[in-house]
Amino acid sequence: MDNITKTATFLKSLSDPTRLRIIEFLVSAGQPRCVGAISKHINVSQSATSQHLRILRQANLVQSARRGYHIHYEINHEEMKKYMEQLQKILNL
Repeated sequence: MDNITKTATFLKSLSDPTRLRIIEFLVSAGQPRCVGAISKHINVSQSATSQHLRILRQANLVQSARRGYHIHYEINHEEMKKYMEQLQKILNL
């Protein structure tokens, strides 16, 4: 997949307000959070939150790790940085 296609996937994954709220919450939390905490904070059902997290995981914007019975999510800072740098190059900023 070329850089333009990857950047388009990145932008598509962030095009939903709920997904942006999830990203904002994970950034502000500063530590991994489970689906329950995320869904409670953004006021969306756990099943809908899980679906949005799946899209963010597919774009490699969040990482997940199992801790006991729960899966915790956090921002993938390395990938986020790569996408932002690519977007800056495309927009000539």
